[in-house]
Amino acid sequence: MKLITAGLLIALIGAPKVSIATATGGAGSSDSGLLRASGSLGVITSSAQATDVDTPANATTPRTETLSSEAILLLLVLLIAATLFYFLKLQRPSLPDFSGLSERRQVGNTLSGTPPPASKQPISVDHITSADKDTFQHLLLDIHAAWSRQDLTELRQFVTPGMAQYFSAALADNTSQDIRNHIDDVLLLRAEILEAWSEHTTQYVTAKLRWSSLTYTISLTKQQGEPGYLVSGSEKTPTESEEIWTFMRPENGPWILSEIRR
Repeated sequence: MKLITAGLLIALIGAPKVSIATATGGAGSSDSGLLRASGSLGVITSSAQATDVDTPANATTPRTETLSSEAILLLLVLLIAATLFYFLKLQRPSLPDFSGLSERRQVGNTLSGTPPPASKQPISVDHITSADKDTFQHLLLDIHAAWSRQDLTELRQFVTPGMAQYFSAALADNTSQDIRNHIDDVLLLRAEILEAWSEHTTQYVTAKLRWSSLTYTISLTKQQGEPGYLVSGSEKTPTESEEIWTFMRPENGPWILSEIRR
């Protein structure tokens, strides 16, 4: 865009007057010039050359109409405005597309996507208490801490059986590769309740969570300080993550994690 604007400014400064020859009569008139466009936005140059020839007495003298610099300037200003409008329209951010939320990392066995409309009873998010939100924050911290310790027994206390199966498979996969993933120093930055509903006697809440943490993966076959010990991430620089977590609470039971979506 800067290059385009610079080119147009150069054209404005150095734009010559352009002559257009029009025949007012007679059969012997000829084109007096050729307009040629060069560059992406059509910087106009004239290749018309005047030649001294004897004009017959009965020949009609061509009448030359000259476009003034002001007219050329006005045309270029309109062209610049149209170009800027087009590029600004292209760069305008679009509305968020929430269709990607259906691509789940893992779905617990007690919640398979969205419950059928017949059994899904919406609940106002205002009914979610401060105590509920505190529980969601503690679950975020406790689940990440248990994951970093590879403590599957503790993880099972905070998640559904389906989620526990997912974590178990993920930990086993890391072990087979001789690596360990850590998510330490988790700090919740923002929590937004997206939806709340009940299904029979079970209550569900979906929240968008954003947090910072030290996220890194190390090699189990290397010592700290050796090349290849740090597989990915950073042990010192925190990064931010955002996921959508769905919590469920059976009747007379505690809140547990049933689903994670990116």
